[in-house]
Amino acid sequence: MSNTLIQLDGKEPFAIGGTRRCYLHPSDQSRCIKVLREDRTPEKRRQVATGLKKLRSVRHWDDQDKEISAYRDLMKRHGSELWRHVPQFFGVVETDMGVGIVTQVFRNFDSTLPLNLDQQVPHGIDYPLKEAIGAFKSWLRKELVLTRDLLPHNIIAVREDINRCRLVIVDGLGNSEWIPISSWSKAIARRKIERKIAKFEGRIHLLTSEVDACGS
Repeated sequence: MSNTLIQLDGKEPFAIGGTRRCYLHPSDQSRCIKVLREDRTPEKRRQVATGLKKLRSVRHWDDQDKEISAYRDLMKRHGSELWRHVPQFFGVVETDMGVGIVTQVFRNFDSTLPLNLDQQVPHGIDYPLKEAIGAFKSWLRKELVLTRDLLPHNIIAVREDINRCRLVIVDGLGNSEWIPISSWSKAIARRKIERKIAKFEGRIHLLTSEVDACGS
């Protein structure tokens, strides 16, 4: 971790997710820094937990820690396709908003920032996007990359050119299980990934259904 404190306060994030804010790196616009939102710290998330979930350690609620661990596990693996749908990881830095995760920033062929699937699907699923969704699901099955829920707003559609698109998961990496049995067994991991894919397909279908309903 760098000893230099990076100042992000006062800068405009280019994306805000359910847990984090994403800022372009002040010294390298090809990288971004992800920090926790002030209302989504591990301590605050644990405070509002109910039932047995309150017994989980503070670390369990730390999405930064989970993602860093997930990246470090991925870096131990090899394969030309492993990183096709995950941003490259450049380590962690200290910021005035806490620990920041530094990753690759993707841009479309026209230099614009990609839309996530929540933003893209309402414009329609064209052939490149349909192919990209299929390739993404095949990649998950082949590489057995564990994720939390495959939420459309956590997956961007990178337009590599007019005829090519690629999905990249920019948030939600890591095993969400209290006891991470899917990390220990490939058979269990496969079953879990199939369940995640089925829910992902349902969410995409719901988005397209909502669009059709609005247009009718």
